[in-house]
Amino acid sequence: MTFDRRLILQGLAATTAATAAGLSAGLSDTPEDRRIHGDVSWQAADFVGRIGVNVHLAQKGTVYDTYFESSILRAIEDLSVKQIRQGVYTPTPGVTDVLYARMRDLARLGCRFSAVCNDPSDRYVTTPPSALPRIYELCGGAIDIVEGGNEPALLADPARNPTLSWLHQRALHETVRRDLSGTGIAVASPSYVQGNIALARPLAGFVERSNLHPYPGMEHPETAGPGRLGGFREAMRPVCGPVESIVTETGYHTALATESAHLPVSEAIRARYTPRLLLFAYLAGMRRTYLYELRSSFGRAAADPESAFGLLTHEGEPTATYRAVGRLIALFADPRGPAGTPARERADPRRIATVGDHRDVHGACFRRGDGAVLLPLWLGLSGWDWRTKTAVTPVARRLRLEDADRRNAVTAHRFDDAGGVRAEAVALHEGIGTIEISDRLTVLEFAA
Repeated sequence: MTFDRRLILQGLAATTAATAAGLSAGLSDTPEDRRIHGDVSWQAADFVGRIGVNVHLAQKGTVYDTYFESSILRAIEDLSVKQIRQGVYTPTPGVTDVLYARMRDLARLGCRFSAVCNDPSDRYVTTPPSALPRIYELCGGAIDIVEGGNEPALLADPARNPTLSWLHQRALHETVRRDLSGTGIAVASPSYVQGNIALARPLAGFVERSNLHPYPGMEHPETAGPGRLGGFREAMRPVCGPVESIVTETGYHTALATESAHLPVSEAIRARYTPRLLLFAYLAGMRRTYLYELRSSFGRAAADPESAFGLLTHEGEPTATYRAVGRLIALFADPRGPAGTPARERADPRRIATVGDHRDVHGACFRRGDGAVLLPLWLGLSGWDWRTKTAVTPVARRLRLEDADRRNAVTAHRFDDAGGVRAEAVALHEGIGTIEISDRLTVLEFAA
């Protein structure tokens, strides 16, 4: 991940903030409408099974190397994250032994990998497609996705690098289909970014997934501004064609003193935004969403974004965002833990409705393995003033809740900016009551 290529336009940020303020001021101008949520089509375990993190297990001397057993392995197990993104390299005895041993350790926890294979334009290391069968074996067969190069620098050599990337991607696809047929591995495109996309040669026929790095910067996850998720997906369509997308890097950094154009948010706002980011990406159809990163790779000054992306700090301390992600996964996981990515089944309709002003309201019903229905609800508004680098007071709104099962109460799980979740009963009378939602996530739980 590099931060100098995600230029967030500050002028548009002002428009985003003004729009959010205008929406807050004008809520009473919208007439009531009724939204039905209860035709349950999402499986909670499927959502959990699509959440991933980026790690760097091969970088010797880093926190991922020094503290693998004591921190990295424990954090992955604690969070119950099952999708891991990791670069893979030509197996070389004495050089890559530790990397693949660690990947096998994670595979024994039930983890699956998106394996990044860099092309010859990378200035550090190339992963030849011919090495994939041996890499697959060394990983214990735990690879689900093979990616082309990570953010290939096509602009660095426009006459040469686009062709190198194209040839490498074609060879990756051919190798997987010829030598790893029957494994179910999906081949994802390189993660082209910004101006590089315009130089990329068409990859249709060599990819099953378009590979996105849609960092929102200081924008909220549902933004219509430069960080808009749909904009990243649309930009890759001419390269990959109409295939499904995966998000292999996304997230927020908290380097408040940075002078980078990739603007920060506070830790409190990151904890507010990240559960929304994961849910929003899932409901937008992303096949995977990998947060960047598990533990901050560097411990440089507060002005360095690369030192402030981790769910764990560089020193290994859990952040509020770490706690928020862990609690989100625990709430949606089956009672016995995450079930990977089970086949989606259409559950019986549950006639759950909300009535009121639904501008900027996001949410959908999920069926958990124990039969409970979860309805996450939130307002997709900005909570951050990028000029003053302060949080905006959460905007609250009341909606009438209607449950055709005529319950006396439901449980509301309310997320806070410290990464905590408070469970409270919402009283209903013959299935009807009032709920309050805000730009902090609330998950309603309807018992089986």
